[in-house]
Amino acid sequence: MKHRRGTGIIASLLATTKGAAAPFVPKIHNNHTDMENIVKKNSIRAAAVCILLALWLPAFTGCEDSVNAILGVNAPEKKPPTTTASQTAYLPMERVRSLNPLRSKDEDTYFIDKLIYESLFELDESLTAVPRLVETYSYSEDGLSLTLRLKTGILWQDGETFDAEDVQFSIESYIAYSAYHLFAKNVANIKKVSVEKNDPAQIVLTFGSRDDTGVELLTFPVLPRHAYKNAADLWSREEDFRPIGTGPYALAEYDPYFQLVLQGNACYHGAKVPENQLVFQILSSRSDALNMLDVNAVSYAVSREGDRNTIYRNPNVAVKSFISNEAVWLGYNFSKEIFRKKKVRQAIAYAIDNAEILETCFFNSGIVNDSLYFPGFLGVGEAADPYAQDSAAAKTLLAESGFSDFDQDGFFEYYTTGPDDPGTWQKISLHILIPESDPSRVATGQIIQTALNRAGLDCELDVRDTEAYETALAESDFDMYVGGGTMNETYDLRPLLHSAYQNPAGYANRSLDELLDRFRQAHAPEDRQGIFTEIRALLTEELPYYCLLYKTYGAVASPALEGVMSPGFNHIYRSCETWSCVYTQE
Repeated sequence: MKHRRGTGIIASLLATTKGAAAPFVPKIHNNHTDMENIVKKNSIRAAAVCILLALWLPAFTGCEDSVNAILGVNAPEKKPPTTTASQTAYLPMERVRSLNPLRSKDEDTYFIDKLIYESLFELDESLTAVPRLVETYSYSEDGLSLTLRLKTGILWQDGETFDAEDVQFSIESYIAYSAYHLFAKNVANIKKVSVEKNDPAQIVLTFGSRDDTGVELLTFPVLPRHAYKNAADLWSREEDFRPIGTGPYALAEYDPYFQLVLQGNACYHGAKVPENQLVFQILSSRSDALNMLDVNAVSYAVSREGDRNTIYRNPNVAVKSFISNEAVWLGYNFSKEIFRKKKVRQAIAYAIDNAEILETCFFNSGIVNDSLYFPGFLGVGEAADPYAQDSAAAKTLLAESGFSDFDQDGFFEYYTTGPDDPGTWQKISLHILIPESDPSRVATGQIIQTALNRAGLDCELDVRDTEAYETALAESDFDMYVGGGTMNETYDLRPLLHSAYQNPAGYANRSLDELLDRFRQAHAPEDRQGIFTEIRALLTEELPYYCLLYKTYGAVASPALEGVMSPGFNHIYRSCETWSCVYTQE
């Protein structure tokens, strides 16, 4: 608006000058006095216009080109923007209780430790275990012991040599203080750790049972034995703890109230020591970082908000979505006879439009998926819905299940008989349990209700507060429920699927139980992949739960950040060694 107003004022000044000279036709007098007066008046007016222009023009920012054209002078050359390169990336973190992996359950500690420490194995993008500090490994014939051959020539960041005693010390420390860290389940089945005295690169793990013996559990940070007197000494270090690892980065500076600085570990055994510096700024809330991206005060952050694409309007702020470990599903109560019919569960799946739920309730911040397992888990399956919305197919399956719209009111009925009842048709009436604390699940339930009504199933919502919702699940006081949760990175879904784990649906399938048990006992990657292929096929047919979607999170980069972003839900800083910043100033 300033530009337009300024242009209008200049134009009006020029029009006034023309109006004073052009329309005026002086009379011819023999006396030259009148003519001299006229000339003087016009000269005064012209001078006044020049003075006004001189006063007004400097105030008109954004009008330089038009002003220069009016005055007939050459436009000044615009200076090209200047750029400044930096090898420092700024990242957000909240204040943590400790950086000690043995006594911390903080999310920031978990992710930062992945940059400082290494584990025996790590999980790739399909969550397949691949060796990190291990060279080779083999199981005993009975599957109750695992021999690990460790890589050699690896140094801790302080120059000490990594060996099997470090692994033994780490595992025994995690077992001793299992209540205080995130890795209790990883080591729960390890009963003994043995080190060959004459071979510092070999270690043997002995398990208590054949379950949970897979190398995918050996993903905890390995800690340096030489830095501590014993496990109790390690555990006693809390706020004053300073990590020593074999990973790509080393701690350079740490003020628990201000910032944490990581630099490349000069002793790192990888292909290249990182050349950049990561500065974690300690904020009162991680959400504060999202407001600092536009101005490059923070270089990178992760947003779990479903509406993130509507928040970041700046085209220079890059948002890259990645698959989370958070699923949303529809569960059934198998104590109800109707849900023990497989075709009814399939009919309900066909009735629901997952794409509508994804767009309307989750701002398209997610993907449809073929099961509750991670999309593409172990390289098997794909992100797709095997029951794409089809109301006609839903009605056909309901009819094949023995239901009929007997009274032609648009809803299916079932035939019931009793000791004194010759038989009557009764309308199927279903309720969907939903937690009122989650608006996205409430909206999801509303869409499912409409879809099921359209398919001929009379359906109502049962919205309860968090406590009442959880109580209803525990007591099987529901027909269906909209559930959701985050999965552990090893995807042990026995608590949801195995009959021996009292799963909330009350689902029991002996074939699935056997497959789940075999899966937890399998060792070779190809064996795990083959068994999971069978699990996936059975789940697709049986549908004990119907996976509505998997949420995606967003990696958000400031305008200045350059490099590769390849985050995963279990490693949000993956590829951070490629990051640098280029700041542009006009």
